[in-house]
Amino acid sequence: MLARVSSIETFRRWRLDEDATPEDLVARLTNFQPTEAMLAGTAFHKALETSGEGEYEWLEAEGYRFRMTQSLSIYEPMPTLALSQIREVRAHGQYGPLTVTGKLDVLCGKRVEDHKTTASFKPEGYMEGCQWRFYLDLFDCDVFRWNVFEIVPDKSEDKTYLVKPPHILEQYRYPGMHDDCVRLAADFYDFAAHYMPNYIPELEQAA
Repeated sequence: MLARVSSIETFRRWRLDEDATPEDLVARLTNFQPTEAMLAGTAFHKALETSGEGEYEWLEAEGYRFRMTQSLSIYEPMPTLALSQIREVRAHGQYGPLTVTGKLDVLCGKRVEDHKTTASFKPEGYMEGCQWRFYLDLFDCDVFRWNVFEIVPDKSEDKTYLVKPPHILEQYRYPGMHDDCVRLAADFYDFAAHYMPNYIPELEQAA
């Protein structure tokens, strides 16, 4: 069985909700419908992916326009946003009977970077999740960095968003991290094998 890291994170969050049912989770995993915010976030990822070095006040991709509230500096490797030559790489790892896959945004030495978009920045949601653990394990890295962009619709123009400078968060490899991933993958596999044995993810929908 194959599963995305994002599906395992959805499973982890589902277990924290005492009112959620197995049917709720199955529906989320098998009937994925991106929201407008998700579509805008995907377009912003594409805009970053295809950008070269320079100072940007606007970025565009997939019919969306993004206006920076402060000029965005993109350089290799720094100072504001590092865009390594190694981008959009997918990896697979075996965790018991479950194959787990994830696609990073940027690989810079032993550091994984992930671009996120949100309407409201809440750092605890990223730090408590499992994505960074699996990505460090899958890509054999030591540091996971989030570049979290707050984006909000520009009410004066359709498919245009205002973008604040990124918040930078980091987490680090720790002893026992692989074992934590193995246990969570096993729990996800047990759920999926019982409730959706023919589950095949759409890999390009999410990491």
